[in-house]
Amino acid sequence: MSEHEVEWSPELIHPKNVAGTALLGKACDILELIGRSPGVLDQARLADQTGIPRATLYRILAALISRGLIRADPRTQAYTLGFNFLDLAQNAWSSSDLASIASVELRRLRDLTGETAYLAVQDGHHVLSLGRFESAHSERSNARLGALKPMHCTSQGKAILAHLSDAQLDLVVRDGLAKFTEKTICDGEQLKAHLAIVRARGYAIDDEEIVLGTRCVGTAILDPAGKPLAAISVAGPTFRITAERAERLGQELVDVARRISSLLAPAIKSARHDPGNYKVWTKSTAFVGAAPRWDARAQNLVWADLLAPAIRADGGHPFTVSLQALSEGINSLCLVEGGVAYSVGHDIVIDNLSGGQERIEGKPGISFKVLRVSEAGEIWAAAYSAEANISLVGPWRRQSGMEPVFEVQGQVSDIAFCGDAGLFATEPSRQCVYLLERKAARKRKFADIPKVAGAPCALAVDEQFNPWVGLSDGWSVVKLNESGEIERTVALPVPRPTGIAFGGASLSELFVTSARTGLSRESLANAPLSGHLLSIDVGERGLADPVARL
Repeated sequence: MSEHEVEWSPELIHPKNVAGTALLGKACDILELIGRSPGVLDQARLADQTGIPRATLYRILAALISRGLIRADPRTQAYTLGFNFLDLAQNAWSSSDLASIASVELRRLRDLTGETAYLAVQDGHHVLSLGRFESAHSERSNARLGALKPMHCTSQGKAILAHLSDAQLDLVVRDGLAKFTEKTICDGEQLKAHLAIVRARGYAIDDEEIVLGTRCVGTAILDPAGKPLAAISVAGPTFRITAERAERLGQELVDVARRISSLLAPAIKSARHDPGNYKVWTKSTAFVGAAPRWDARAQNLVWADLLAPAIRADGGHPFTVSLQALSEGINSLCLVEGGVAYSVGHDIVIDNLSGGQERIEGKPGISFKVLRVSEAGEIWAAAYSAEANISLVGPWRRQSGMEPVFEVQGQVSDIAFCGDAGLFATEPSRQCVYLLERKAARKRKFADIPKVAGAPCALAVDEQFNPWVGLSDGWSVVKLNESGEIERTVALPVPRPTGIAFGGASLSELFVTSARTGLSRESLANAPLSGHLLSIDVGERGLADPVARL
């Protein structure tokens, strides 16, 4: 080693002892020992291995136990990491659960190559090791988890650097490039030229650049925009990972990284939007906003205040039509030629929004809770019988009334059409989303929503016919995939979304109505936008609301 070279050690980044932190260092030593030997070490063994006086050791252990960072087995009195420590550790992973998703591929990579496979993420101007699957060989790479390494001399770091902007790369180079071996690239311009090659071929090689005798091959895991999320690598001694084998491993790593990226894509989407990235359309709130329908003719979002009651529109031609003369609330609405149709108890009213109304009576005891328009321009309704606790779903016609096709136990809160497959229906009390298959005239359970997520109460469908579900008391809208699993979550600033609809010029804005009535004063203080009409650009196109032909 030349006089200018530095021998790599984790203590270069994380020195073991920092002045003035002796007691904290002792506590960290105890946590590390317990973490590496769970259920093995008791007070006597800890005292022997740490050399900490018994009285001091007892106080540190008591403090760690009180914080839930360690716990003692009541039978053996040996220590393991506490549940609070495990809970905190979960936050080391990204919201997309990077480590969990990558672990299957990394384990397969380890088994395929026989060498240690690693997962790392960028941490400032370093890479942080998050995952490790060790080789079975006695002589192997064994970098510890949580270790920080420089980016310019590691395969993972160079793979990430190759996909950063020039400005970000300049920041790394500006701080200086430490030399660890004769092979370390320490010149900024030379590093940039090297990274151009890495970017072109898709993988980087650490050719004994940080530790002599170790060669490492790495590649970046990219998001859909081509930005690096993390990096994976395979490392081993140079006599096993020859220069020729490193090139072959590079191609394999590129394929593995692509598979991980594709698995991460749905979760990346769910984390892509800032929860505060919403638009407020209204100046005054509704008591119970509901039934949002995008009217492409006027570029308006038409919706209802069920309790006031009123028909409201926001967008290109905003308006408000009061329905106070009804002296009763309404339940839902849909778009029709020349105006809207809305339900009042067991009746349906056709309204031209200029004072002309036609009220069509239905059957007593059956209340129309939802009105939607099919692709063919038919009005469909979900009508509820409180006595039987059954919802009937089917087309409604001006002359003949409703013709039930489906029967659903409980009260259906929303329906939405999804092409040839039929239509979706939400039943909040059962935490269920149904698929009603029109061709076969049968229903099947499409998804069960966990209670902790909120109750499914509102529906919209995107152009891929995936349902988006508003969750009451869940503060969110979720997108379900074709298997009925939650693929994406959009956070909301209101607890009770009552209706959702795709709209806007590109149909990528998700409009949300919500309830204000029924919330406690504390809830309203935390969610002051309850009752307003909101929208969030979700970056995915939805289906427009058809207009009924009467």
